[in-house]
Amino acid sequence: MTVTLQDVSMITALPIEGKPLCMSTDSEGWRQQMEALIGMSPPEPEVEDGGKKDRVPVGAPLTWIAANFAHCPEDANDEVIQRYARVYMWYVISRTIFADGTGKNAPWMWLKALTVFDNKFSWGSAALAYLYRQVINC
Repeated sequence: MTVTLQDVSMITALPIEGKPLCMSTDSEGWRQQMEALIGMSPPEPEVEDGGKKDRVPVGAPLTWIAANFAHCPEDANDEVIQRYARVYMWYVISRTIFADGTGKNAPWMWLKALTVFDNKFSWGSAALAYLYRQVINC
């Protein structure tokens, strides 16, 4: 027994028809791209005493997102409203559909996927593929 695409569609109400959610997962310059999309990026991690950095995920801690984007300003223009909407959707899909093993980070690639609001992506197919990948990595 396995989860099928129809199951994903029925349970999540995500679209299963449309463009495939395919994009480059290259993380080169992700901080600069994040700043261009949402106006800021998380701070660089500090170097430990040994001079070696811990491996840092390409994305933002969910606590950082909540601290910086919890409330959209009341006098916000359309661009700011779209930025907050994009970050909110990124936060939600990173906590639910595309959650990582730690439950602490929002991967950069999902914010990148939200750069255009009117693309008709097949989010249900992406969710099922991500679920299968996570099961294999267990």
